[in-house]
Amino acid sequence: MALTYTVQSTDSDLGSADVQITVTPDTGAINETDLVPGDEVSLPTPFTVENTGSVDEKYFITAHWTGVSPTTDSLGAILAHYLEVNVEVIDDPPVALYTGSLSGLIDQPAEGRELALASSEDVQMTFTLPTTVGSALNNINLSVDFIFVATSVETP
Repeated sequence: MALTYTVQSTDSDLGSADVQITVTPDTGAINETDLVPGDEVSLPTPFTVENTGSVDEKYFITAHWTGVSPTTDSLGAILAHYLEVNVEVIDDPPVALYTGSLSGLIDQPAEGRELALASSEDVQMTFTLPTTVGSALNNINLSVDFIFVATSVETP
């Protein structure tokens, strides 16, 4: 029978990173209720996205919208389909994150936007109601929440 000797390694620690972002303003980003075809409006104050975690991160943006009474969600879906949104980081030159319909603003940009530890950037959104919609979208109102989700950046 073989002899066995055991040695113990103690006081090892493992833990997970703190993935966290702060977005301001966190309420009432835009309040435009009288859009007519051809109108274009931007956030009065761009979103400031700040990496307040403990690692490099990337973030994604989603628009969650619902109809505001008496607008039903199905009528709201029509407006969300036609309402165009351009999302970009304010920089020189601006960095496009998403251009398309409000209803398509789901987990954008597709690859995420990297944000280094302890850094921040301003994100502007511009909304356009195309001239081609005519009166079909008359008196339809949406409530929109903009959801920012952060994940850690994978290390090689």
